[in-house]
Amino acid sequence: MSRRLVAARPRHTIPGVVPHEVWETRLPEASTVSRRAVLGGTAGIALPALGGCGREPAAPPALDPELTILVGAIAAEQDLIALYEAARGAHADLAPRIDPALAHHREHLAVLRRHYVPGSGRLASSAPAPSPVAQRVPGDPSGALAALRQAESRAAAARAAEVGRAGPGLAQLLASIGACEAGHAAALAGSA
Repeated sequence: MSRRLVAARPRHTIPGVVPHEVWETRLPEASTVSRRAVLGGTAGIALPALGGCGREPAAPPALDPELTILVGAIAAEQDLIALYEAARGAHADLAPRIDPALAHHREHLAVLRRHYVPGSGRLASSAPAPSPVAQRVPGDPSGALAALRQAESRAAAARAAEVGRAGPGLAQLLASIGACEAGHAAALAGSA
């Protein structure tokens, strides 16, 4: 590399501006620095800066409380459906009594899923996959009906508790579902 003085004084001077020296730096003619090496070196410097090296990781956004309630209600409906299907599979003779409630839960699940938008933190369309809950059903039909009744009562109480924490639209939906679940619990008590 060589440096040489190109100009010590400009030809034209501007009043009040002090002339300065201008230096030129030249690489040797047979330079061994390739374009690839320059770009690679630049990338090596820029990538850590772009990757946020040395900075604290951003905190994940807080979940919307209403979204948490909605996802919980969806999981609860999936669990109730799984319990009803297990009872139906273990006691086929109960099908005429429990199929109407099972159909209601499938409708509840479909409506709740329409209000969910996955990954957005907002409500609307397809909801999370069913929760893997192993459903054990008592061996006798009256025990199975009692297990369904208890599950319906717990679900109705959970929906009632969620109503107070949800916004008006979701609260109305949860109240309707909770009332239906309370009705199922009462009907199952009468058929036990």
